Amino acid sequence: RSHDRKYLNIKPISFPMEESRRKCDVAKYLLSKRRLLVALLLGQCLSLLLCGTGTTSQLLEAWYHLSVPTTQVFVVYVLLAAIFGSALATRKDFLSILRDNWWKYAILGILDVEGNYLVVLAYKYTTLTSIQLLDSFAIVGVMVLSFIFLRIRFHLVHLVGVALAIVGMVVVFLADLHSLRTDGGEHQWFGDLLCIAGVTFYAIGNVAQEFLVKNHSVVEYLCMIGLVGSVVTGIQMCVLERVQLVNAEWNSYIGLLLGGFGACLLLFYVITPQVMRLSSAVVFNLSLITSDFFTLIVGVLFFGFIFSYVYIIGMLLTVLGVAIYSTKSPTAASPGDSCGCLVRRLFRKHAQRAGFLWV
Repeated sequence: RSHDRKYLNIKPISFPMEESRRKCDVAKYLLSKRRLLVALLLGQCLSLLLCGTGTTSQLLEAWYHLSVPTTQVFVVYVLLAAIFGSALATRKDFLSILRDNWWKYAILGILDVEGNYLVVLAYKYTTLTSIQLLDSFAIVGVMVLSFIFLRIRFHLVHLVGVALAIVGMVVVFLADLHSLRTDGGEHQWFGDLLCIAGVTFYAIGNVAQEFLVKNHSVVEYLCMIGLVGSVVTGIQMCVLERVQLVNAEWNSYIGLLLGGFGACLLLFYVITPQVMRLSSAVVFNLSLITSDFFTLIVGVLFFGFIFSYVYIIGMLLTVLGVAIYSTKSPTAASPGDSCGCLVRRLFRKHAQRAGFLWV
């Protein structure tokens, strides 16, 4: 009995080594994901900047009835060309860069300019919140193009997440189709279509941008996109917005709004290549989804927008889709795999899991 009492009085044994090992594992995991964490942090900065460009554009339209999307981005392209062009011009291979890569940046520049033009023009017809939510459509295009051209291999969890994001986008579109703004904007559906078209251009440009910034210098990219953008927007501004610029009643407040838009977009262009280098075009677009929350606050404070349950459902579905997508990282395909092979392998894998062993 004394022997039993001896063991019954034993105190619980603690394992400090095990606890320290657990903390060490957490630290190692965070260190292994530091590039992704930095990319997500920069992505939140981009979300704030994106919300800033949307807010200033909406204020220009709501307060001064001024819609000059090409003019708004023209100054940004000129600044990019001037700042980074001066740095690139000091390199000995400057002329060879222009000769060899001009056509790549020409295509990307046109896509970028028209994407910006369509999205900024959409603020004339639809609401700020709808545009920010519809931006999630870019994730779908980026996934498809990354799968085809960058050979990124996605899993079932990614497809489920994107499907939920698409459902959220459709809910927002239908809400705008059956509701009118109080200021007489009965063409919200047209603004939504403009936004989707612009976001499609964004998706193509994002995948091309990821390829270029990972294979060329960031200075080269920003300089060339500024040069091409300046030429295209300069021509487009003279053709489409000449009358509006002449007839506009300019004042200091309009100048401040245009300056705020330009500052936000300029910083957006400078930070974006860093996010692309640290992660991918898909992570870049996923990070921007949080701009919906910033836009929600701005819509309530500045525009008196009352959110119906339909908008809330659309936002929740979109955010849920992004959260599901983020639970697992996509992988790169092996060099010998074709797109058709990847599709068949993905279908066969999940069909067998579902019990279709004959696949």
